[in-house]
Amino acid sequence: MSAFIVEQVVDEEAEEVRSAVDWAEVRAMHADGITKREIARRLGISRNTVDKLIEASEPPKYSRASAGSMLDPLEAVLRRLLEEWPDIKAPRVTEILRDDHGYPGSVDLVRRRLARLRPRAVRPAQRTGYRPGQVLQLDWGEMPTRPKIAGLERRVYALVATLPYSGAQTAHFSFDLTSESFLEGHVRIFDWLGGVTRECVYDNLRSAVARRDGDQVTWNQRFVTLRGHYAFHATACTPATPREKGSVEGGVRHLKTGFWPARRFGCLAELDEQYARWRDQVCNRRTHATGRFPVAERLAHERENLRPLPPTSFDFCGARPVRVGLDGYLKLAGNFYRAPIALVHQRVELRFDRDHVWIRHAGADVASYPRSYDRGCWFPPPHLRPEPPAPAPMIELRSPSIAPPELADYAELCA
Repeated sequence: MSAFIVEQVVDEEAEEVRSAVDWAEVRAMHADGITKREIARRLGISRNTVDKLIEASEPPKYSRASAGSMLDPLEAVLRRLLEEWPDIKAPRVTEILRDDHGYPGSVDLVRRRLARLRPRAVRPAQRTGYRPGQVLQLDWGEMPTRPKIAGLERRVYALVATLPYSGAQTAHFSFDLTSESFLEGHVRIFDWLGGVTRECVYDNLRSAVARRDGDQVTWNQRFVTLRGHYAFHATACTPATPREKGSVEGGVRHLKTGFWPARRFGCLAELDEQYARWRDQVCNRRTHATGRFPVAERLAHERENLRPLPPTSFDFCGARPVRVGLDGYLKLAGNFYRAPIALVHQRVELRFDRDHVWIRHAGADVASYPRSYDRGCWFPPPHLRPEPPAPAPMIELRSPSIAPPELADYAELCA
């Protein structure tokens, strides 16, 4: 049979199996005016087959009659079980079929049939509109590469915030996903906005959601303090439904592909500067891909509808009470920062954020340092042990030069 034959048809009367190529040849010869008798003679097929191939508007197809499944007679039983017990599992159904109906097949066959018969609960998606200044969506994203900073390859995370009404975005970068970084990101984001949205939406982040039991959400206590300070509502998305925060999902993708590639920086402060330029000159000046509106114009309108910032700044810093040792150095993340020597053996508060470390005593800051992400660094460096004194210089003694007597003098003395 020809290698080009891919489809076949059965002529029930002549018991002839014809191919799609035969169908094409018969129709071509019939279009040339060749009689059906001659077509049948040339191809060696019956006249009835020629008639059927000429009348067919599509290539013939071969379909094999289904042999059926051993579960077909038991389908009514399966439907009744699913109606009474919608969550019943395949192993239990197989057990019932074997005990009550003599089913000899496998559990996999039952599982596939249940998947076809069980009604699927589909939650329809609904497009949501937003008012200016109404919602801010936030989510963490890990950058796709690990830049080398201070001699080490480091993970870089971004707390991305997007405004669904305007499509604008901003981000706060850090080396960790701690609660302090999460709260600091909020403070910086609200400061950049110049106000507070009425609601913030999250994807069950641990920094925000301490525990969730169904629809019951228990919020993290420090996050509750942040909410109360800025007076905004908080919503945790339904688990496994990223479409509820599609704006920030798109913002994270845009950050990873539109900003991050081919960036070089030596610290997070340099990264902040590069991102701020890209955000203000590229990202938030674009035309929105879906709404086809200028993002910058809507952002300006949205800022007019934000709630005002509170009069005092939120304290997002990490704090640790410690006792100052004899050398005055306090340890934080593998590095050492010195307190004033006058505070030796006293309790102070070691405070830190992403970029700074400072020491507070009796309500006043007594020392401040830039935060290091290297290890084994001392601020300030310890005093070096003095070198032993240098040896005293050698004193050169000068003696008068005396000329020895001549030999004649010796001879005269001897005589």
